Amino acid sequence: MNNVLKGCFLTAMAVSLGLLCPAESPAAGKILIRISHTGAADNEFSLGYEKFKELVEARTNGQVQVKIFPNAVLGSDRVAGEATQQGNLEVVSIATNILSSFTRAAVPFDLPFACAPEKMDAYMRSMAYGDINKYLREELEKVNLVPFMFNATAPRSYVFSKKNVTCLADMKGIKIRATPSPIDVANAKAVGMNPTALAFDAVYQALQQGTVDGELLSFLSMKSFGRAEIIKSMLVTQHNFPVHVACMNKAFFYGLPDDTRQTILDCAREAQEWEWGLMDRMEEEGLKYCRDNGVAVNFPDERQMAEIKQAFRKVWEEFGPQLDPKMVELIAATQK
Repeated sequence: MNNVLKGCFLTAMAVSLGLLCPAESPAAGKILIRISHTGAADNEFSLGYEKFKELVEARTNGQVQVKIFPNAVLGSDRVAGEATQQGNLEVVSIATNILSSFTRAAVPFDLPFACAPEKMDAYMRSMAYGDINKYLREELEKVNLVPFMFNATAPRSYVFSKKNVTCLADMKGIKIRATPSPIDVANAKAVGMNPTALAFDAVYQALQQGTVDGELLSFLSMKSFGRAEIIKSMLVTQHNFPVHVACMNKAFFYGLPDDTRQTILDCAREAQEWEWGLMDRMEEEGLKYCRDNGVAVNFPDERQMAEIKQAFRKVWEEFGPQLDPKMVELIAATQK
């Protein structure tokens, strides 16, 4: 079943089960907020949403109920995002590498090494509270989405199921999973791989069947998805830093009572900052998991990393004219 048909099937099934239908009106009593995301129940951003649920339900005395649907049970980021736009779902968590499907302003988030690991805090604070946040919200509201919570994920690197990859040359010709993001596809091509765009829920089967021989993951994602049973090696470039952006249906967001909406925003802020701290600890645990389970974790030396960064320059050159210049400028400001 191809991804489009699969997405339609998942959405139709969710509707039939009453999962993707407009929520109870705020005026009718308790408010239900359903959150869809693609993560495992124990990964970093999933736990961030659990913290959000805990805080919201406590501070509204149960007046607002939060129900979380992990593991893409309501479909991919794209499918659930469209349901949220249409008002059939309250909240979708969309990774920044998929967010470009909804607004051009998000395309620069995918650029390789757009955020250096040591600059993550400044980047996240601008995205959650600063200039990036202001501009991204303006653009997403044009497509009926309101971003209100920003869960960090650890920097990602390429992992491989059949080969011990230690340098740029080793990546040549490998079949790699990419997201539908044009930059994600270009990233893989820039380092010599053959990308196939797949929704995340289709990746494990594709790895088993040999449709692809690798993907892009962090240490903690390796652990949360149990990938050591199929992944043999990781080339630690940490060139990709996605953020899971919780987007609420615009009409639902502005239809909430003012005090309830503010409580939700306050809880989102507290939960996301809690999640940022949790991510660092979980990434250390993920590295240990990889090593304990026989995954070859390969850190490029200075020369090898320079070669990889030079290869990725092709992507910046190719997409430079197509990028939203304002967002490029705002991201660059966090890297100084």
